[in-house]
Amino acid sequence: MSNIDEEIRREVIAEVYRQVDDLDWDGMTTRARSDWYARCIDDPLIGGKLTRFIARDRVRVWVKDGPIKELPRARYGLGPYAQFAVSRYPGMEQIAHQAIGPEWLADPETVEVKPNRCLVHGPESKVLMIWGPAADLADLVWAGINTRVDGGAEPLIVVASPQGTRLSEGEMLRHRLLAKEATIDLRHITLRLARV
Repeated sequence: MSNIDEEIRREVIAEVYRQVDDLDWDGMTTRARSDWYARCIDDPLIGGKLTRFIARDRVRVWVKDGPIKELPRARYGLGPYAQFAVSRYPGMEQIAHQAIGPEWLADPETVEVKPNRCLVHGPESKVLMIWGPAADLADLVWAGINTRVDGGAEPLIVVASPQGTRLSEGEMLRHRLLAKEATIDLRHITLRLARV
């Protein structure tokens, strides 16, 4: 990415995020996403700008491994692409309120990613809130186990599903049972994207 002009790189990331937001990316099938990747190569605002700096056959990979890979974190307001997000999920404070209660306060100085996590302070204790989608459950549980082994704050896993995606009762029960095996509390919440 370093050989792409910075202004062009920023313009392309902003355009990618604008388009995927208009397309309802989270609701798209794998095939529809693949079709969009193919179209973006010829799009003058994406591939047209990138091919001045990288080979045409690298455009899809650049878009997929850069802006799209960072899209979930950007929507949480985290990571290097956050400023380009057109829509955002609720912030960590709102996630804590929804998952634990309104008296819990997230500490933005403790935010880490991969998976997303931060300390959340309650009336008499604190927890390390670890959140992400159901697809990342293994990473969420693993981060919780590592927190426990490292002697950190009590871990709490929050499986955060975007509105429009639905987990079955069986899936949610399985998540809770898996977390219980690691002696970690787990909560499920639904997140609504909002335009910024």
